[in-house]
Amino acid sequence: LIKNEPSVVCPGHGNPKIDRLFSLVLPVGRPSSGEVINWPQTWDVSHFNYQPRVERVCSISANKFSFMAGELYSLRARSYSEIPEIDVFGMGWDRTVWRSFLKMAKELQIGLTNPANLSSLKGLSLLLRKPLNYLGATSNKLESMSKYKASLVIENSAEFMSEKLHDSIYAGTVPVYVGPSVRHFGIPEDLIVQVEGTIPAIREGISIALRMNHEDWKNRARLWLEREGVRDEWDALRVIPKLVLSIEASRRAFNPEA
Repeated sequence: LIKNEPSVVCPGHGNPKIDRLFSLVLPVGRPSSGEVINWPQTWDVSHFNYQPRVERVCSISANKFSFMAGELYSLRARSYSEIPEIDVFGMGWDRTVWRSFLKMAKELQIGLTNPANLSSLKGLSLLLRKPLNYLGATSNKLESMSKYKASLVIENSAEFMSEKLHDSIYAGTVPVYVGPSVRHFGIPEDLIVQVEGTIPAIREGISIALRMNHEDWKNRARLWLEREGVRDEWDALRVIPKLVLSIEASRRAFNPEA
């Protein structure tokens, strides 16, 4: 079993009874006391040096809902509707209230099948919220992000790191980040403005990111991206073969005659 989504997306990933059905469970993108398996990244730094950049913050995400405990989708919606410095790209932010309600109803149905992990229904209050500055979908997220000095990166949940933070770095934008601590993943903390999941903390993080010397940040980010071994730890073309080897080793240990 490869867990490549957080529990708020795939509630079964939080069920130990399901884990016991498998000879090997590989949790991807999660902090761990043992070896951390990083989310395989599409390594693309072709937009890293784009100039000029506007003194604003961009955020790229689809409009999603979840009623599972630990979800951060609602924080995104609140941030986008309350902080005027953020330009939003992504699918679904212009959908009708009725279509959003249907999507919410489907997620609520999923949540009710896992009542122990069901969060409050406060997310229903976000149904009518819209981003203050919605610029539509984008066909190339790195290109869109590279026109900005900073970006707001809010993970799907605090248990999991996907591609979002790395996309921000690849695009050369200073990330204001809400998610699991980057220290668990070996990412230099001075490259990230990591903040708590509150609107005041995000506002302060944005202020810090926009005041930073961008060229100095880019020099430090470039040094990390070019550091020996970093690409081996993150690039999908190098991480996925490691996963395959782990699976093969487990298969042989579980069934030596296979």
